[in-house]
Amino acid sequence: MRRISLLHYAPALLLLLIVAADSGQYPDPDLWGHLRFGQAALASGHVVTVDKYSYSAANAAWRNHEWLTELVMAIAYNAFGVVGLKLWKFACVAVTMVLMGLAMAETGASPTIQLNLLAIAALAMIPQNQFRPQLFTFMFLAATLALLARHNYRGRAHLWLVIPIMALWGNLHGGFIIGIATLAAYTGVVGLQDLMAGHGLERGLRLGALTVAGTLATLISPYGIDNWLVVINALKVHAAHPIIADWQPLLHALIEQVRAYPQTVIFFLGGIAIMVSFVVTFARSPRGDDLPLVTIAAMMTLAAFAAVRNLPLAIIACMAPLARHTEMIVARRRSRDYVEDAVPTAGAPPHAASAEALDHSERSAVNPWLVVSVAVAMAIIAGLFSPRLAVDVHEYPVGAVAFMRSHGLRGNILDEFGWGEYLIWHLAPGSKVFIDGRYDSVYSEAIVNQYLDLDLGHPDGLEVLRAYPNDLVLLSLKAPGVSLMKSAPGWKLVYYDAAAVLFARANSAVAQLPGVPVAGALPREAFFP
Repeated sequence: MRRISLLHYAPALLLLLIVAADSGQYPDPDLWGHLRFGQAALASGHVVTVDKYSYSAANAAWRNHEWLTELVMAIAYNAFGVVGLKLWKFACVAVTMVLMGLAMAETGASPTIQLNLLAIAALAMIPQNQFRPQLFTFMFLAATLALLARHNYRGRAHLWLVIPIMALWGNLHGGFIIGIATLAAYTGVVGLQDLMAGHGLERGLRLGALTVAGTLATLISPYGIDNWLVVINALKVHAAHPIIADWQPLLHALIEQVRAYPQTVIFFLGGIAIMVSFVVTFARSPRGDDLPLVTIAAMMTLAAFAAVRNLPLAIIACMAPLARHTEMIVARRRSRDYVEDAVPTAGAPPHAASAEALDHSERSAVNPWLVVSVAVAMAIIAGLFSPRLAVDVHEYPVGAVAFMRSHGLRGNILDEFGWGEYLIWHLAPGSKVFIDGRYDSVYSEAIVNQYLDLDLGHPDGLEVLRAYPNDLVLLSLKAPGVSLMKSAPGWKLVYYDAAAVLFARANSAVAQLPGVPVAGALPREAFFP
């Protein structure tokens, strides 16, 4: 089959799609923590193994499976500030998109099909392409699938590269478990196909050895087998999952998005369109000689419907088989149209053949300089080179932190789950938090449940006030637990605004100040950090 890569056919259009995929520029709730933890590791010269930021799990063992990503982020930020972070994110997104394109090129799909599919993928992945360690999982999954696509469609590839890929992946993000599952699924299906075809076990055994080697490579880490324990803890049913948007089922997340931010539903629909199209095209042309890749895509699609955090993984996995089977359907239609349009008159134009030749031309006819100019303009408008990163003042306790600083408030803060790492950045080491986004690597499930009892306003929610040496309680204004705190004996509301409410012990100095509770006004805008 003839293979045309977008890197060769339309590099300027590929750049435009990369810029589009990277265009969402807003902080993730854990960004503050990732930077602070990376900076702490750089300052100390070693990875951190004990938690120093919380009081509910003081000195607990901390198995930080994202330590290397945090070092990379801290180095980028220390050197170039917010622009450094943006360039790091852009690089990860660019590599992921290029690898997705290379995987599609192996299928023999026309450049038109590749460009259209990659454009939909770029749109669908905008919300997930944020300042998170998951960017490395997207990149390494795309790299693994590009290698497997080459092996599947050509019968040869440098599959030994999966070993260093898995070794790096195991230190960058817990998503390395996805890489292991991908290799195992590919090995299993290829081995079964060879057995059924009477080709023996040789190829399956070679792939199995690579899968085992790649799996063992993930143990090359400062935390060793503990890396696995953290990932297993994160994957099992956890008390924190109901309050983390990424862990919601896809259809539930879609409904919630329609209610809260209807204008962003298009991103979800783009991802769903890719998965549905994958199923439809495979059903219409099941003989694509790529059952191993189809199996991986089906596995990732099911995972995406189970948890929305897996949607980008499904998009990446679907690209190659979707391109392959779309090309097969289009090729059949071209052939049929050509037969129908054929006339015995000499010199009659073969429309279908001409269209196919045009579609498989070596270079795109689009002016590359014009496209590059549009891409640069889009990057500037999206803020790629801006030293500012906007923070939604209604989503973070910007006003409450300013109030605490102006009144010298320090101590143990029983905090909103999603604000923990924001508080660590702004208030540590003078203050410690009750909980933050490291629920899977630091905090026990009992601690999470105690927090949820208060935050969700359960009848026994006030027990956490008696069980820990809390000095302050900082909750979202929308949290049901706010009503519970207003009736808590020995506690007093001292500050509130449109985003947060802050309680202090009734006998504390701040609670005795005249004019409390203070009604704060949120700033018109705020920027990272």
